[in-house]
Amino acid sequence: MKDGRVTNRFDVQMMDAIKGYERNIVYVDGEDIRLAHSLKMFRKYNGSNAIILGNQKTIMANLKEAGIVNMGAIEIIEPAKSPYYEDYKNKLAELFKKKNKPITEAQAAEMSSCPNYFAALMLKFGQADCGISGSLSSTGSMLKPVIQVIGARDGQKYLSGAVMEVVPDCPYGLDGQFLYADVAVMPDPNQEQMLDLVMASYRTAKSLFDGEPKIAMLSYSTKGSAHSPKIEQIREVVKTVKKLNPEIKIDGELQFDAAVVPEVAQTKSPQSEVAGSANVLIFPDLSSANICVKTTQRLAKADYYGTIIQGSIIPFNDLSRGSPPEEIAILSFLTLKQCRFKEEENGNIF
Repeated sequence: MKDGRVTNRFDVQMMDAIKGYERNIVYVDGEDIRLAHSLKMFRKYNGSNAIILGNQKTIMANLKEAGIVNMGAIEIIEPAKSPYYEDYKNKLAELFKKKNKPITEAQAAEMSSCPNYFAALMLKFGQADCGISGSLSSTGSMLKPVIQVIGARDGQKYLSGAVMEVVPDCPYGLDGQFLYADVAVMPDPNQEQMLDLVMASYRTAKSLFDGEPKIAMLSYSTKGSAHSPKIEQIREVVKTVKKLNPEIKIDGELQFDAAVVPEVAQTKSPQSEVAGSANVLIFPDLSSANICVKTTQRLAKADYYGTIIQGSIIPFNDLSRGSPPEEIAILSFLTLKQCRFKEEENGNIF
């Protein structure tokens, strides 16, 4: 999306998927003027209810500046003044007590007034269906309530971060579409964490792609051209994934060019069903993933969608603090698409 306009095939696919699908989206960083401008774009395509957390006076001024005069489908909540606040404070204390990590009443009060915790509580107890944070908040400040309040999906222990990018005029991946992970959470994943990362990334790709996910475990080596503990870890993860779900197309270790360029794959790994056509790229560590995704965005002028927080039972995603309004709007569409995928999986769509 550029200048509020749908600009590529993935945008069109997302819009089609959420057409007529309206839910309650909670926005943590409600006082950010960029959010107001993003909502003006978003409301052209979808009528979901936007729950904006923060100071009402500031938010109203931002909406007016953005040219939003119709307040239909917009709700402003100051957490500490909300009718939910007392109930949430008690429920938060109970959640921590059940985990044998009791907190004081004062701690519960302070945490419940924090927008990230308040949003997580809204998601946990059904007052919102999905959420967006991160344009002002740090990733760490939103991950804590995701872990402590919302919790992970069955079969997942670790959260991770993925970014979807669409590279223009690119013959590789899924018509230039790629999912990158982990770009935000685990600095140096161990074998168990990397297994969780792969399975979560596969599910994310299934929820977003209009095509089959093909997972490449990236490294500086291709199929035995080098040896190290990290490369051995990658190979073990590939074996485990194939045992857990033989339908998942995964291979590694693969260098980037062997993973995405068919001609290179024919030379370096001709027997692979993934090499040369990978569209889900799993990096060995956070540094390489984060550098690569930002390099692709800036130098290749790729459309950027993220950060998608993987592993949470409810979609609650995280923006970069440098996000322009377009990225906030498009992450809202993507989060709705994830929400719909989750409901359809559970048979709750209506």
